[in-house]
Amino acid sequence: MLRRMLALFAVTVSMLLAQHASAVWQYVHKDFSGRYAMYGGYPGETTPPVAGDTKAAFTLTGTAARDMFNAIGPDLKDACPDSSVRVRNRETLSCPYHPADGYYCDFGFDLSTGLSIAGSTSAAICTASTASKDGRK
Repeated sequence: MLRRMLALFAVTVSMLLAQHASAVWQYVHKDFSGRYAMYGGYPGETTPPVAGDTKAAFTLTGTAARDMFNAIGPDLKDACPDSSVRVRNRETLSCPYHPADGYYCDFGFDLSTGLSIAGSTSAAICTASTASKDGRK
């Protein structure tokens, strides 16, 4: 009898803990800051966008970039000569952290195909940008 009561108690506590754990996280839509650019051609050799060759590059900043940076870790080893610059990368998503600029994440889409591509509206990954001047902080 005591064993059954303990088992029932354990199941009840487990269910309550599971419910509490799932109640802590909430699916929430949050605002974010960033910028984008539309172009044709290839990064570095951009041309005006035209039907069949339109791409979009995005840079997210602030809390959204920090959350993405934390989610895709770990840091790339020896990504930049300046050891204070941290870079995390997954496929076509690049998220650097510069002490002076904070976090930002660059990515893009080929709008003609819908495929994810590398894209950037920022300076080179390892160099500081004008983020503090353009409101990225």
